[in-house]
Order: sequence, then C-alpha cells, then structure tokens
Amino acid sequence: MGRTIGEILAEVDQRLEWAQIRFKEAKESGLKVIGLYCGYIPFELVRAVGAIPVSLCGSDADAIPSAELELPRNFCPLIKSSYGLAITDTCPFFHFADALIGETTCDGKKKVFELLARLRPVHVMQLPYDKNAPGALDQWRSEMKRVSEFLVGVTGIEPTPERLSAEIYYENELRRVLQRIVRTFERPVPSLTWTQMLSVRSLTDFVVDRAPYLALIEELAEAVSVADAAVGDASTSGRMPRVLVTGSPMSPETNKVMRIAEESGALVVAHDACSGTKMFDRLVDEEGDPLDALTRYTLYIPCACMSPNDGRVDLLRSSVSTYGVEGVIDTVWQACHTFNVESVIVQRACREELNVPCLKIETDYSAADEGQLRTRIEAFVEQML
Repeated sequence: MGRTIGEILAEVDQRLEWAQIRFKEAKESGLKVIGLYCGYIPFELVRAVGAIPVSLCGSDADAIPSAELELPRNFCPLIKSSYGLAITDTCPFFHFADALIGETTCDGKKKVFELLARLRPVHVMQLPYDKNAPGALDQWRSEMKRVSEFLVGVTGIEPTPERLSAEIYYENELRRVLQRIVRTFERPVPSLTWTQMLSVRSLTDFVVDRAPYLALIEELAEAVSVADAAVGDASTSGRMPRVLVTGSPMSPETNKVMRIAEESGALVVAHDACSGTKMFDRLVDEEGDPLDALTRYTLYIPCACMSPNDGRVDLLRSSVSTYGVEGVIDTVWQACHTFNVESVIVQRACREELNVPCLKIETDYSAADEGQLRTRIEAFVEQML
C-alpha cells in the first residue's frame, strides 16, 4: 500500500529543510552552483553546462533590516530580503553560489545587481519589455547565447544541443507531473490545499538531484489521483467560495494572504503567479533547435514586466474557467510598481469580462497588518457566500 498524501508532503517539507545540506555536498563534490532570481533564466541552460541552479529570491523578513541600512525602506520586500541575506551571508544558497544571473525585470532588481556584483560574479540578461516588438525574439536569443557564454566561463562545459535537449525533456517531465497534481483543484473537493502545493512547487527551486524529486512528485500525483477517485464528485458539506490568488510571487514563508484566505473559509483552487502554475502550465518545445525553444518559452512568460502583458489576462481567463473560480485576490508586494499598476488591468478583466469579484491587497513580509488583512479577506469571502 502506498503512502498517504500527508506522509508524502511531510517528505516535501523535510527535503526543503535538507536542501542546504544537499547544496553543501554538491559544492564539496566540485559542482558549480548558479544563483538565479527569476524564471526568465531557464534551469535547462544551467544544468546543460554541468551546474546546479538555485533560487535566491529572499523570503526571510528578518533579513530586511540589514538591507535597509543601504536600501530604501520604501522598497520591494522580496528584493530587500534577497539583498539582506546576501550581505549578511545568512543564506546558505547564496553562500554556495559561484556566480549569479540576474535579469532586467524591474528597476529595483537591476540596480541591486550592481551591488551584488561586489560579492559574486554577476551576469545580467537584458530582457525585451515587449515580446511582440520587431526583433524581440532575436534580441532575447542573443541574450540566451550571451548568458550561455558566461556559464561556459564558470564551468568550462559547452551546452551542446544534445545536452540542452536532454535537459528540456527532463524539466518537461517535472512540468507534466506538476500539471497532473494540480488537476485536483478542478474538483469540488481537492485532495490538496494550495498552501501545501506551494511547498511542492517551491521545492523545485532547491533540487540538486532531480531524480528523487521526480519520484516524489510522481508518488504524490498517484496518491492525489487515488484520493480524488475515492472522494468522487461529492461537493463540500459547507459552502466554500473558490478563489484564485494572483500577483507577486510568494513562498511558503510569505504566503500570509493565501493562508488567511484558507483560514477564512475560502477554497484556494488556483495560484497563477511565478510561485504557482505560471512556471509549469506550458512545456518547452522538444522539437527543433533547443536554444530557440528555450528562447520562445521564456520570452512568453506572462510577467508584469512585459508591456503589454496580454498573457497575464489570458492565463487569468484560463484559470478562472478551468478551476471554477468565483473570486480573485490580487496580491502586490509594496513598492512593486509593475504588479501594482497591472492590478488595474486584472481588476478590469475580472469586472468587465470574467464577472468575478476581485480584491487587491498590497502588503509586505511583516505580520503587522495580518489583523487588517483578515478583516478584509473575511469580508471578501463572505460576499461570495
């Protein structure tokens, strides 16, 4: 008899706790570690040069005061946390990183990469802001080629087409399994919560050896399928409005909005941010030139840094339909101007096209506003009953 969902999720949490040990072991074995701050840099390219990618986006509120000694207080908490962890050397993943790759997704990150260059070799990719502009695809491919050369300089290994193709296939396997797991949220009674799914998704950013992780999520996908079949199509005993959480990326440590929504009686059935389905809802093309395929895949990530960002509304529209969403919570980190302005477009789409209520929440990493947030979210959930 297979393990229960709870037992598998306990291993997910355990692997998150052990991740720093695994990276220490990888570093000691001679592997190079490349720190990343965004999904626009494909894991496939890093692994094709024999290195290990790791996310360095900060989710530790305790690191922010150190960052504020140099950075503005009125600044994105994700960037402040990332920088604070770096300058205090309290992030083991930054400590093990041989080099960093950044990208021009926002002005705040772009300038902080200049500061981080004092600590590690940094390569910054120049991202086209309009994916549909003439020459945008060619420009981004040249950036992919340029970062490839930087990575070769770090590891000495060429990302041949054969190596790239193999990495694309493996990463697509991970995406396929994650897609299977989130189908549970299409059901009246999902076998997971999105708070739990957030940990599963987060673990993808901290994996040295992907084989055990792939086996683990395949086991979870099977357990979820069995649990879904056992429950059938029965509805919940009490009314639970189906909610989508969108906006700025979050982590298991910074998911207070999602957590409060679930505690307030909402059924969070979709999370389409970078920390959610946005990074695995599509597959990289496995045919043709692999660098071209990665270029197209990453350029069409519907991030708020893109202008216009029609893909954001397309994904929202698809998620509302697929998961039967009845309300949208748009979470924006304070001082994140791109997501803050784009919230107008999200609210307009909810109101004028999708006919679902939308609640915008601007917050940071602190717990100081949790009481106020709970009042607002509870009222939002109640209006859908």
